[in-house]
Amino acid sequence: MANPTRMIPLALLLAMAGACPGDEVAPPASGSSSTTGPMTMATNLTDGATSFDGDTDDNPWESSSGLADTTEGAAEDTTGAPPDPPLPCPEDWPCQADRDEDDRPISCDNAPDHSNPDQSDVDFDSFGDVVDLCPTIQGLTNTADSDRDGVGNDCDLCPLNVNTYPGPDDVPAPYAIRNVPAQVDTDGDGVGDPCDNCPTVPNCHDYGNGPGLTPYELGMPRDFEDPSCQADADLDGVGDACEGEQGPDAAGPMDLAPSGDFDQDGIANLDDLCPRLATGLSTCGADADCPEHSACVDGFCNHPDPDEDGVGTECDTCPFAPNPEQIVDGMQDLDDDDGDFVGAACETHPDCETRRDPRRLAFYDVSVGGYCCTTVYQGQALADPDGNPIDVADLPIDEPGVLTLPPGCEEALAEAGVGEATAVSPADVGGNAQLWSYLCFLPQWDQDYDGLGDACDLCTHDHDPLNTPFVDSNGMEWPNDGAFCNGEYSCQAQED
Repeated sequence: MANPTRMIPLALLLAMAGACPGDEVAPPASGSSSTTGPMTMATNLTDGATSFDGDTDDNPWESSSGLADTTEGAAEDTTGAPPDPPLPCPEDWPCQADRDEDDRPISCDNAPDHSNPDQSDVDFDSFGDVVDLCPTIQGLTNTADSDRDGVGNDCDLCPLNVNTYPGPDDVPAPYAIRNVPAQVDTDGDGVGDPCDNCPTVPNCHDYGNGPGLTPYELGMPRDFEDPSCQADADLDGVGDACEGEQGPDAAGPMDLAPSGDFDQDGIANLDDLCPRLATGLSTCGADADCPEHSACVDGFCNHPDPDEDGVGTECDTCPFAPNPEQIVDGMQDLDDDDGDFVGAACETHPDCETRRDPRRLAFYDVSVGGYCCTTVYQGQALADPDGNPIDVADLPIDEPGVLTLPPGCEEALAEAGVGEATAVSPADVGGNAQLWSYLCFLPQWDQDYDGLGDACDLCTHDHDPLNTPFVDSNGMEWPNDGAFCNGEYSCQAQED
């Protein structure tokens, strides 16, 4: 299948060629001058991470292909298809047209704000894998992410805005965290465990693991408004299909009471650090029998909690920085004001607390708690906008996954017998469907390693930890444009 060519309006190209930083009649055009990526299982995410123009909060059922569509069958698996040829590039272009510095101007770049010279696009939808919210399902847009968790609606097993799930208004705070990006579906019914009202009993259409049922695969039609999906007549948050059910290893019935065991993982809700995500029923006799940062509770290992805030890594909005307020009634919105599953305590900058900037989805062969056992910084030389080398030790970054491995990864890599995790593709693992078992997450985008996430960085490719605004020759400050990618630091000025 050929890539549909996305046409760039002529007016835009002319504007890019002619508009210069510091012009009195127009805002500065940004340029760039510096700094150029069954084990527990995740390389990069979203063009839509900083541009959610297609956010679907007003219609939580809508996605780029329609969450309530009636398409028959699974989406086309493009594994093994011939490589899609790159879009043709013009012979010459203004430097402003290559803002991500990957030698691909925007007219032929499938991720114009994120460097990806290989232009990888496994689903052939013209959105590069490096930014595709749903990298294995073709879509016409790349902005549909209703719950803002960084996984596009077409690939998200819990795609709805957190405020639109049916159920009682007084659900305990730990159960309110439903935009968990983990794509776990224990019962195979197409509804992810973090938002499933019967996580171990199929109750959506005829999907599921069991006799007479079809295990759900991405691309199969789902209609969450259909009565046959997630039926809950008494609206108590527990589906009719599993009301009162209790498995042989569970600590209690599948309900929301403190003594219940909603995910049926052997740990009562009150003690479960992720009560909507099963631990895997790892038995133990003492804490020493459990993985690092995990404790033994009633004979089963609880979820790892390296920051010791009472929330397990998989469902923690800040897995490596304490923020217990996320499970305190009335405090959740303060913890994650923009609803992107990144808490205020670990946003890259206070300015980013209200900017939707989820973590990046990826696929790696080793991960811990849903976080890829790799670092996005891979030893490349770094320089400031003046060309002076930057010592990595001086970088203002302490978030695991950027310069250092996430907690627990050294142990997981040693157990796997490898020195570092490896990114995997559909061809490596047998197809698009299998790829999702390797899903994990990388830190938020910070392409210039200045400690400011791209969502609130005035110059995303030019190292400036102070985020200095541009002041033009007339003394006018441009608060939305950075000093180190405009004016004398613009690419055009440097070429001249």
